[in-house]
Parts: sequence; structure tokens; C-alpha cells
Amino acid sequence: MDDTIAAIATPAGEGGIGIIRLSGKDALPIAMRLFHPAVNKSTQAPAPQKVVFGEIRDPDSGRCADEVLLTFFKAPKSYTAEDVVEISAHGGTWITAKILELVLAQGARLAEPGEFPRRAFTNGRLDLTQAEAVADVIESASNKALASALSQLKGGLSRRLNALHENLLSAQAQLEAAIDFSEDGLTFASRETTQKNIQQVEMEVRKLVDTFRQGRIVREGMRVTLVGKPNVGKSSLLNALLREDRAIVTSIAGTTRDTLEERARIKDIHIVLIDSAGLRGDPELIEERGMQRTRAALEKSDLAIVVFDASQPLDDDDELLMKEVGQKPRLVVRNKSDLPSSWQPRRIKKFLVGGKPLALSAKTLDGVDALKEAIYQKALGGERVGESVIITRERHRDHLQQAAQSLRKAGESLKGGLSEELVAVDVSLAMEHLGVVLGKTFEEDLLDKIFGQFCIGK
Repeated sequence: MDDTIAAIATPAGEGGIGIIRLSGKDALPIAMRLFHPAVNKSTQAPAPQKVVFGEIRDPDSGRCADEVLLTFFKAPKSYTAEDVVEISAHGGTWITAKILELVLAQGARLAEPGEFPRRAFTNGRLDLTQAEAVADVIESASNKALASALSQLKGGLSRRLNALHENLLSAQAQLEAAIDFSEDGLTFASRETTQKNIQQVEMEVRKLVDTFRQGRIVREGMRVTLVGKPNVGKSSLLNALLREDRAIVTSIAGTTRDTLEERARIKDIHIVLIDSAGLRGDPELIEERGMQRTRAALEKSDLAIVVFDASQPLDDDDELLMKEVGQKPRLVVRNKSDLPSSWQPRRIKKFLVGGKPLALSAKTLDGVDALKEAIYQKALGGERVGESVIITRERHRDHLQQAAQSLRKAGESLKGGLSEELVAVDVSLAMEHLGVVLGKTFEEDLLDKIFGQFCIGK
């Protein structure tokens, strides 16, 4: 961490601008051995946070490599909390590579993937949740994903977790005082008050855990599997949702023998649509293999679109379908609404779980927009739409779940009259899990895994 690193910070290829970034104690001296200002010819260092126009010259030949803009950010008021220099050159693979080559020749080292945000984390400029949010901002593919990542980058999740951590620290102090000074006649917060504080923190932690489904969908997209018996129109419905012919459609039952995945966007949410083989009893060997893949896709999906043929009476294959779907979150679709109806609502009343089936025609596209809106509302998660802070990573969810479990045990121990020592152990464990999320406690291999996902220069 004592050396100076450098990398190209803009994407590879041709563009209007290419940025070479340096960070470290020698960032400015290295840059100034190459940079020649156009106006003030003195070798005096440029003022911090000021953009200076000039040339990058090869110190050996004296030749100009490019006309550039140089910006100096003096520590600690920089992205990494170190001295940082950014050289903005003309965009182009050769030009940026040439300037980087000159920078490295002056003593800088090529940065590792994610080393800039890692230094920002190590120097206290960002906590671990904010550092992870940098990658989420770069990778965001929708307005919602970007808004969520920016909220986390600005410290929304950090502030909430730090507040919970402080509340637990206060409760822990009361417990420790009761242990150490129980015989001195001093008065401390009652066990009931401490229990109430711990339970309040547990409730807040569980609220955050509950946001994970929505957060993951916002960040990664929602997996939606179309299921139904053969020839109910699943492939036609996929084509209708995509507005293009991606799946083969015929009148022959069992045309689809494998799963087909396609990406779509509904408003500002990414959706992975999965067409699947029809489910029915007594399948042929190849159909059975297709049905196994359907079951696997259904298991991994966030939502099932259960398609029925409204023009035909329900039969044993429909009963099998409902059994296979089980308790999976679902939308029920009555396809082929353009044909005379033979729908039997009473036979699927229990399967609807209080919802109403959506009538549509994949052929005429009537009702398809209503289905898209229903999928979008499922993706938003209903009452979770208004959550200002959500978690988007499994790492956060797992540690918060373990923190909540420890707090539950601590509350039960207080209520059951167990000693403060036992309660303090569980509270301490909960604080440790919150600390891991924030990066207050961490292991090097965790940092390697997180920052290794970045590109070089980010």
C-alpha cells in the first residue's frame, strides 16, 4: 500500500477521452516528470482540484505524446484518500496505453483489479458496503439498480447499520457493567429495558433481511419461468412478451423439449424469461428429460407464470401442473381468450391463493400488457416498494440473518432469567456480524474476493 499505482480508468477502445489515473505518495512527482503545462512553464506543482492544460512528453526523446488535461487531488480529499492525479488524454487505445507506459516507466506500478476502491476502503474513505456499491454503480443496468447502488454508495446502508451497531454497543455496555459491578450497589438499566432495546434492533435487522428479495431483483433481475401442460401456448406467450419470434411454435403438443432463456426489460426491471417443456403424465423418455429441466428452472425462478388453456376443460395434466408449482410465487394466466371459453374456475380456486387469473391471448396480444404490469408489480415486492434502504448482496443477507438469530437468543436469555454473561456473548456475536458487513472486521480473502470482481483501473 506504500507504492504508487496507475491504470487506465476508462473503457478500452476509441472514444472522446481516455483517463489515466495515479494514486499514491509519488503520484504527483511522477506525473510532473511527464507533464509540461501550456501556460505556466514553471515546474511548480498545480493547485489541487484545478484542471491544467498541457502536454505529456517522453522524457527520453522530448517528443509530445498527447495534449492533455491534468487534475491533482491532494490527500485526503481524493477518491482513495491518497494523492491522486488524473490525466485526461484523447480517447484511443494506443494513446492511453502509451501514456500509461510512460507513467509506469517513471516508477508507478500497474494497479490490480479493484485496487483503487480497496485503497479507499483501507484508508477509511469508504466502508465495505460503499466499496461494493462502486461495482454496483458501474454494473447497474436500470434506473432502479442505479438508484439503489447510489444510495448505498452515499452511505444509506452504512448509516443504518452503524446506528444499529451503536445501539447494541450501548446494550452491551449495560450488560458488562451489570457483570463487573453487580456487588457495588450501583444502578443500571433494568433487564426489561435492555431486552426491549435488543428486540428493537433485532426487528430492524430482520426488516433489512426482508428487503433482500427485492434488492437482488433490482440488482440482478427477476427470473420468470413459464410453465403449463403441452400446447397451452407458453412459447407463443414468450414471443408475445418479447415482441419477437424467439421460440418455435407449432400445433403439435410437446414441441418445446428444453428450456429457452431470453432477457427482457419491463419498465426499469430486468427480467429473465424462461420457456419450458410442458408438464404432463406418462411422458416419453425425451419429454421426461425436458420436464426435469422444467422442474429445475421452476425451482430457481423467482416467479412462475402458470399458463392454462382457457378453451379446453381442465384435466389430469392441469392437476399435475398445480401440484408441481406448489407454493412458488405465481401469476395464473388463462391463455387463448380469443377462442370460446371452457374455463372452470372452481377447480383451481385453491390454487389461485386469493389472486385472479389474467385472461389474455398470446395470438392477438390482448392482455399481454396487463401481464407485464403484473410481473412488474411482483418484481417490486408490493409493500417493499417504499423501502429507502435495501440490501442487494447475499453476503449482507447471510450476516444480518445470523445477527438477528443471535439477538433473538439474547432476548430469550434475558426473558428467561439467564445471566448477563450469556446474554453478552450473543450480543457480541451480533455486533461482530454487523461489523463484517461494514468491514469493521474482515479477512483478507474476503477483500480479495470482493475487490477482485472489479476491472483494472476501477
